[in-house]
Amino acid sequence: MTKSDTSSNEQQLRDAWDAFTDSLKTMGHEVLRSAPTDVERADGLRFILRQLAYREEQFLEFPSGHKPELFFPESPTRKVFADCPDTIYHQFSTARRGEYRITGTRGESPYISFTAYRAGVVDRVVADLHDGELNINTDGTFSLTVGGPDSGANHLDLGDDAAFVIIREYTHDRINGVKATFEVEQVSPELGHRPELDANQMSAVLGLLGIGLNWVNAATMRLSEELRQRPNVMNEAAADLVSEMAGTPHNHYQLCYVQLEEGQALELELDPPSCRYWSVHLNNWWLESPEFRDGQYVCINDSQVLRKPDGTIKMFVGPEDPGTDNWLDTKGRTETILLARYLLPEKELPPIITNLINI
Repeated sequence: MTKSDTSSNEQQLRDAWDAFTDSLKTMGHEVLRSAPTDVERADGLRFILRQLAYREEQFLEFPSGHKPELFFPESPTRKVFADCPDTIYHQFSTARRGEYRITGTRGESPYISFTAYRAGVVDRVVADLHDGELNINTDGTFSLTVGGPDSGANHLDLGDDAAFVIIREYTHDRINGVKATFEVEQVSPELGHRPELDANQMSAVLGLLGIGLNWVNAATMRLSEELRQRPNVMNEAAADLVSEMAGTPHNHYQLCYVQLEEGQALELELDPPSCRYWSVHLNNWWLESPEFRDGQYVCINDSQVLRKPDGTIKMFVGPEDPGTDNWLDTKGRTETILLARYLLPEKELPPIITNLINI
């Protein structure tokens, strides 16, 4: 290449990079201002880096219009919008008029689902399907058509504007349980090799990264700040909030900002109805589940909880062991966010009663 060939796009990329890094600097400063405690400030900067890794994959490595590939939007090291420690998330991008096929094995987890989402921040769910609505073969295998003409059973509609599909698998035992398997392929249109990266694509992606990161940061901080105004009580998650944060419509969510004094714990009294799955778990200010890779007890689900003789449940949240069952350990933090979720509850949910206690 000549000198002019290698430098002709330099200013374009320099401008795109400068705009992106300027927005990144601003986001970091906003994170540091928003965090209520010192430990949440460090978490906040890590949160930006984690979201940067996710958005880079979404927009650059696995974009729509190219061969569909499953990647992890959330994982033990990539967290957003109150990720569940028991859940394995897969995602792939979709293109307008694209048709795809997902094949796999059902496994033994209590629930799997497939949800198509449109881009934007409101009315995001295009279509949704869970395993109870699938025809699954006697050997546990299944095939699901995504997009294209309605084929009846085992079909997920993409409408005219779906941008991506998220697969969720809720487990009772993330490490040792028999998990589902998934593969995705494009049925039509036929695709060739993906093109080489160029300056126009790179500039566009840097712009999308800045927009995506800013929106996630703002939405997260707004919700956490709202919850903090009403501490130690459970709040119902409205349908528009679930849609904005790309939740599954099969879940019922409740949130609580926990704020403790020294020597206190928050006691929860609950009596969940039969569900496919339910759990209560901790989150930081950035709506990330705490570290759980080394066996930390940050989530209690329906298969793990210990009930009282009458079937009801008491849980305890705090930095010090209250010497009881069902303790969620905040690891020294006196402020945290709880999320309770119930998958396909069979009847109306009774309220979770909260009480501050001394230990």
